[in-house]
Amino acid sequence: MIKDPELEKLVIEGKQKIVQEFAEKFANLTEKVRRVPQREIDAIVEKFSCPPQIASVAYVINLEGLLFLNDAIDLLTAELYRRNEVREEIPNIPGSIMTFAINEGQWIEYLYGAFSRHLELKTRELANLEQALEEENPSVEKTLPILQERIKLAETYIAPAIETWLKEHVKSNGEDALITFGPALTKWKTSSVKGKIPNIRRRNQALFRKFKSVLTVDTTESATIDLIVKRIDLLLEDLENPVQKMSVRALSHILLHIAPRLAGRGDRTRYVDHGVKSTRGNKTEPDMSSPFDFLERDVRLGKRRSGKERDMYLTERIGRVFRVLRYQGFTQIESIDQCTKEIEDRLHLEDIPTEEFIEKIKFEIVEIPNDERDSYSIQRIYDYVVKYAYGE
Repeated sequence: MIKDPELEKLVIEGKQKIVQEFAEKFANLTEKVRRVPQREIDAIVEKFSCPPQIASVAYVINLEGLLFLNDAIDLLTAELYRRNEVREEIPNIPGSIMTFAINEGQWIEYLYGAFSRHLELKTRELANLEQALEEENPSVEKTLPILQERIKLAETYIAPAIETWLKEHVKSNGEDALITFGPALTKWKTSSVKGKIPNIRRRNQALFRKFKSVLTVDTTESATIDLIVKRIDLLLEDLENPVQKMSVRALSHILLHIAPRLAGRGDRTRYVDHGVKSTRGNKTEPDMSSPFDFLERDVRLGKRRSGKERDMYLTERIGRVFRVLRYQGFTQIESIDQCTKEIEDRLHLEDIPTEEFIEKIKFEIVEIPNDERDSYSIQRIYDYVVKYAYGE
């Protein structure tokens, strides 16, 4: 193993940052779960046939806008199944299942939240550097910074997270790590990540061989280049191992390889996959900070769909925003009022009878049973979108 004091220092800092992330941001997950209404838990258990502890944690993950409810449940139960397969079953005791669900929920929140967001920010500089790969014969001066940045991101940001995850997930291996981290970065399905691993590995190897050929074309002695070439040789050797036994370093480079770059920037060669550009209105890279930012985005995206697909998409997305508002203490009417007025303002709708629409709902909702008012409210917001935002 080649020693690099600067990288080793960053690795230690990376591990400490993970501990800090969990301590600061996820220590309150237990309290959030405790506050989930029992009726919501019961409804989820009935619909998805999952333990109530899994249901409550999935509800919080969904409430925070990280995943659809069914996706959160799938991730939590997938780890339960993996534990059973490796004969490390979680005892079928409510307290044990809850501890498991909260611990695993913290990882889901981290991977689909802070980890993926921060990596997207960190890859912006790399994306700019990777533009040099468009050239037929990139120079050493342009290739070296790309390699250095890739090594820094993979081995000091991604690798510490993988190493921590592997330690906390008993009898897990490299493939388990890739199919856990991969979907959080790419938004691909777990099965897609698993199926693409062999091809991704080959492309990653091809890219590093290309880097090596560029760096070794000039025989001029350079300690920096010699060190980088040695690291490339070790990485290529690591990448030859079965995925299950692959080193944390090799796994981190594979994940960095598939991590989306901002559209229109960075490497547009065959070596790197690109994510889909995120837009809000006419803006690129929006700051999605409030529930209404997500609502606006989803209403715009929903217009591209049709039939039952659009119905399911909009109902799910509107329901998520509505539950966030209810969780924040808004009443049904206040939530409808906020959603419709935000849609009217953000989509620049004109001559829309929003006030009349809300007043009619105030009159109707008193006749609705209490346990049906949330679903009624979500449906009415949906009706508002279809009628006034889509003009149907």
